[in-house]
Amino acid sequence: MNLFQRAKETLAEIGADAWLISCVEGNDIHSKFILNVNIHIRHYIFISQKGKDVVITCPMEKPMAEKALKRLGVDAEVKDFTRAADIPVMLKDLIKDQTVALNFGENIFTPQTTAYAEFLPVGELRELQKIAPKAKFISAAKIIYALRSIKSPSDIKDLEEAAKINIEILEDIPNWVKLGMTENDVKRKLESKYMQYGEVGFPAIIANNANAADPHHGGSDKKIEKGVLLIDSGMKKDRMTTDITWTYWIGGEPTEKFLEIYHLIYDAKQASFKTIKPGVKANIPDQIIRKMFADQGIDHMKHYNHGLGHPLGYVVHDIGIGLSARMPDEAVLTEGMVITHEPGLYWQGEWGVRLEDDFVVTKDSMKLLTYCPKDPFLI
Repeated sequence: MNLFQRAKETLAEIGADAWLISCVEGNDIHSKFILNVNIHIRHYIFISQKGKDVVITCPMEKPMAEKALKRLGVDAEVKDFTRAADIPVMLKDLIKDQTVALNFGENIFTPQTTAYAEFLPVGELRELQKIAPKAKFISAAKIIYALRSIKSPSDIKDLEEAAKINIEILEDIPNWVKLGMTENDVKRKLESKYMQYGEVGFPAIIANNANAADPHHGGSDKKIEKGVLLIDSGMKKDRMTTDITWTYWIGGEPTEKFLEIYHLIYDAKQASFKTIKPGVKANIPDQIIRKMFADQGIDHMKHYNHGLGHPLGYVVHDIGIGLSARMPDEAVLTEGMVITHEPGLYWQGEWGVRLEDDFVVTKDSMKLLTYCPKDPFLI
């Protein structure tokens, strides 16, 4: 079942007639998500629950849209416009007095937020309301959540393939990273390797020693010195992005303190993995981690200052349920969810260690799509 068909199922569930995606220069990722091709000029994707699906684009990019639809096996009409003034007429003919889902969020500041759907500019919404005053516009959040929170078998296959390549590249790190290289030197070379097989999933985090204490360190021209080297990176192949963090030791033998913390995090991960399966509350795996840290006398609120994992998929921080001790009890794991698992411990001014895997919730348990070394790789 392709994404057009899956979207139609949710349209029926929410009582909407159509889903309209508006995009210009990539301002809404759901255009590429749906078509799996980059269309740059202003365009629209109209997915109708019962009628004809339509893509509106410019003449220059019409062939791209047609080829994309053919590859996807979608029978949709592609219409082109020669002037911007043509667009309102074409949209009015499609929308009329229907109930149309648009990509805007609701309840932005509440626990039930759908801010993840917030892609539609205010000006666009106002124009659509003028074009079709009898139409009813609702949030497409439920469609977006349905399509992106639960991964299809093909999504998981794409991620497995990307993860295999990603792991091989990380295993090769000790063969080319050297003392004296800068963090940005390593970032550029690592990302160039990802580009050989796909795309860069997100800007890599390369953090040496004190910089590794900042979970989202932005990189620098600092020369890498003996000690901790944390590398958090991912590559995108086809439709799915990996997100893997390994923490290396560079320059001789690691300190006892580093090994103690590394192995504590590794062992806590293994204990946490045993709790993951469908129906389990999303706060439990992180509670296991935090208890093990506390049992060792570590202030986990101070030294582990983030959640255990986030949904992963089309983008690195995808839509769905993550893992955190603060998640409400009603948030439970479901088969097909893909989530990261990334406990860490950080000491400001010194160093930090994070070990991150990607996994999928299976019918009865969970399946790791990556691995973190039991013992740190030495460079």
